[in-house]
Amino acid sequence: MLRNSELDRLKEEQQSLFEQKQVAFQKFKDLQEQTNTAHDAMQSAWDERVSTRERMNAEFEARQSAYSHRNLVWDEYGRIRDYNNSRIESLKYEADAEHRAMQDCFERASDAYQYGDKSEAPYYSQEGHAHKDRRDELNAEISELAREVKQAKAHAEALAPRIDSSAFNCAKSAFESAKARHESAQAEFKRLKGRRDSAKSEFDQLQARFKQAQDAFNRKLEEVKANRQRERDEVLDKAGVRYSERKDAKIVKKSDGTTQVYHGGIGSGDGYGHGHTALDQFGRKTYERGAFEEHGKQNFTDDPALTSYSGKGQWSEIRHGWLGNHKVTWSEGIGVNAGQTLIRDDWVDKDEFDKHHDHYGPDSKYKSGKRIEDITDSLGREKYYSGPSK
Repeated sequence: MLRNSELDRLKEEQQSLFEQKQVAFQKFKDLQEQTNTAHDAMQSAWDERVSTRERMNAEFEARQSAYSHRNLVWDEYGRIRDYNNSRIESLKYEADAEHRAMQDCFERASDAYQYGDKSEAPYYSQEGHAHKDRRDELNAEISELAREVKQAKAHAEALAPRIDSSAFNCAKSAFESAKARHESAQAEFKRLKGRRDSAKSEFDQLQARFKQAQDAFNRKLEEVKANRQRERDEVLDKAGVRYSERKDAKIVKKSDGTTQVYHGGIGSGDGYGHGHTALDQFGRKTYERGAFEEHGKQNFTDDPALTSYSGKGQWSEIRHGWLGNHKVTWSEGIGVNAGQTLIRDDWVDKDEFDKHHDHYGPDSKYKSGKRIEDITDSLGREKYYSGPSK
């Protein structure tokens, strides 16, 4: 079957886009993994930040507790400090909760805008600002309470020496370092997330182009199939092949312009018992044998006035005859050679025919299960017959 250059071009374009799409997908997948790793690192840094902050707060509490066991000078300071710090911790916890809620809302708004339903983004953004306002109110109250503690402490410090604050300072330094690491990890996560989103966009574009190329190829393929089916139906119409035998019919176009049609065989169009119709270069029927009809002289145009020679072995007499307007010398197989034909162009004598002829029919020589002419063709042997075959 002849190839279609446009179909080949569309197939190559589809394959090229598929390969580009796969490269883009692998790039996106790699960046997705890197982004996930960066996210895990950011979360780990956040956990460390929270832990060091808790330690810092604990050291602060320990230092403050030390003041309560000092002398009576610190009693009033201790009362103010304990009350305020207790309130501060409660407010901090509530402020932290509001802060986390704010972050969650802003992240949901961002995700909705980029990946989900954009109409939900304003709702989450408004919720995030409400949590931010509440957090700021709590922080302001915390600031005021802290100011009171510092004022009381200043009064107490004026009356008594300060205690050692090295443990608290060490915890605070650890917290600041953890905070810096978290912020660095967060920046790296955002950078990779941006690259990942860009790679996803590139992949989506290539995926859309690949789908368009695939659709164009499939449309062209259906068009080519329809054209080939129409050409096939025209050949089968000219050959007069019945509709019940058309599905498996085999059409072979020869280099000399003739067309051979095999139909009605068992298992396939050219299977056992097949029929054979030959068309010349102009589509005229020059040979016809129905399925399971005997292969013999009735398939050829014989002229009783022409010469014939006696056969030998498992072959009938050698005869001169016609296939349409084509002169042939031929002999049909009998006995073990039944169903086979020896034939060549022109009218020749017995000696010339015995030396130079073509052999058609089932392979009883090599026992290959194929047709003998297919084997001799594959061996590159010289051809002596150019008319309809099989």
